[in-house]
Amino acid sequence: MVAGPVTGAEGDEQTSRETPDPRLWPEFGIPAQRAEKTPGQPGEPDTTMPVIPSRPDGIPAQPGAATPVIPSRPTGLAAGHPEQVPAAAEFGSAPIITPFPEAAAGSADPEPAAQSEKPRMPRSAKSHRSRMRRQTSNGVIVLACLAVIFLVLHRFLPDAGGIGSLLETWLPWVGVPILLLFIIAVIVHTKRAIVVTLAAALAWTALYGPTMLPRGSSATAQLRIFSEDVNGNAQEATASGTMALAQKADVVALEDMYSSVSESNAVSALNSAYANHTTEYEFGLWSKYPILSAQPIALGTTQAAQTLSPSADGVGLAASATGAPIVGALKATLSTPKGDLTVYLVHLPQPVLGDQGFAKLRDQALTKFVQLLEADHSPRIAVIGDINVAATDRQFGQLTGADGLTSAQQAAGSGFGFTWPAEFPIVRLDDVLTRGLTPLRSIVLSAIAEGQTHLPIQVDLDY
Repeated sequence: MVAGPVTGAEGDEQTSRETPDPRLWPEFGIPAQRAEKTPGQPGEPDTTMPVIPSRPDGIPAQPGAATPVIPSRPTGLAAGHPEQVPAAAEFGSAPIITPFPEAAAGSADPEPAAQSEKPRMPRSAKSHRSRMRRQTSNGVIVLACLAVIFLVLHRFLPDAGGIGSLLETWLPWVGVPILLLFIIAVIVHTKRAIVVTLAAALAWTALYGPTMLPRGSSATAQLRIFSEDVNGNAQEATASGTMALAQKADVVALEDMYSSVSESNAVSALNSAYANHTTEYEFGLWSKYPILSAQPIALGTTQAAQTLSPSADGVGLAASATGAPIVGALKATLSTPKGDLTVYLVHLPQPVLGDQGFAKLRDQALTKFVQLLEADHSPRIAVIGDINVAATDRQFGQLTGADGLTSAQQAAGSGFGFTWPAEFPIVRLDDVLTRGLTPLRSIVLSAIAEGQTHLPIQVDLDY
């Protein structure tokens, strides 16, 4: 006999095992009898009894055999409500097996886990980004290599049109683009670019690192020189005189001293403080020691476009007539306790970029001036003024190679000693070069007046 349906609870009374349910007779091959209608809606089947399907292999269930009831999952039921899902029960002596264990009593229907994926960059965008990174890295490497080549081999660049001299004027500032290239290399994060930019930085440090270190001596100076290009400004000349007196200078040298300045009260304080003084053309010289002689020196250059005179204002160099040699220096001899000192006050033509190239007139005047220095065998020489040649310019070597002259800034200065322009100095155009004297200190002083173009310098020397 096949047991009828049971309740889900254990211990409840089972229905009769002797008479099968008439609705199950078709499963046993017995013609079905008409089922009695249950109270309710007319024509509705009784759904209170479970339906026992045939076995999966198609063989009808035999009487007395335990046949599992495989209920379908109720539709429309929300997950997580096990009370709405039929519980497993015994059918006779065998358990009812359900294919939805998660729908059994006491288990919740888990919802699928929401997998939040990060938005992925399209492959084309990744490829473009990688290509840009590679191109940036290669560009940084090329520029860094060019910077190193320029730092090391700049002397071999041709000076056609003065281009080599122009580039060498800005050599110390090559460190700025090298620093920027290193920052870019760090941002793109490529090892090759970082290594190459570091190598460029080391090359710059090897060449100019020692220049940044303090040099000179703290010994007491026996001769102090003060110099400035006052640019024809009476106010600046007055301020320069005041500063020179405050610094207790033994020799004061001013350039661009036109007649409107030298004949005004701008230099009255200097004239009162120094009994020995002279003004020749654009130069003014005040000395604590007697001035034995003073004479202007023509450097062989001409300025054919203007008619100049010693009293002309607004010109950097003076001449007597059109096409006449321009006066570019003043030579004076001072009598000091240690012997005579030959002083050259100099103002070379301004290095400009013209039709003939860069600084052609300056180079011509410089060549002539160097020839005069090499012909002068005085035991002690001091070249003072606005030489208009940067220390990194290849032309500067003519001065330092002229019969043993030494730059005070290179020997006893601190840093690059930039003097021009006064608002933001980027190059050193003013210097003191000596022979037979020992530089102790070279100092760039602060600005002293509005509108000045050059910063004043002070050099301490020992005999």
